[in-house]
Amino acid sequence: MKNQWRIVVTILLVIVVAVFAILNVESVPVSFGFTTVHWPLILILLVSILIGAILMILFSTINSFQHNRAYKDLEKTSNDRITALKADNDRLNKRLQNSNSKQAAGLQEKQIKTLKAQVADLQAQLDKQ
Repeated sequence: MKNQWRIVVTILLVIVVAVFAILNVESVPVSFGFTTVHWPLILILLVSILIGAILMILFSTINSFQHNRAYKDLEKTSNDRITALKADNDRLNKRLQNSNSKQAAGLQEKQIKTLKAQVADLQAQLDKQ
């Protein structure tokens, strides 16, 4: 839909320029500073429009390259940051696993001591009987 509007607007602009050019066909003097020439006004209008279009394309291309360069720099920085965060996340996950395993080992030792104490109590009760 967006491209259709562009085509319609472009066609309307071409029609307006063509009508304006047809209405202005008389020869006019153009001074370049060192010489003066007599050209049809339609030619001057078309050359001026062409120069404006070329300048617009040139500036938009430069702007596009600058945006692309900034985007690539930002993407590289973001990827570096993501890599650093993933490495940090892996390191923290390993620390958490080590901590959990140490806690589990400590809990197992505590349970073993409790069970040994219960076994000793039961052994003492058996010895009394």
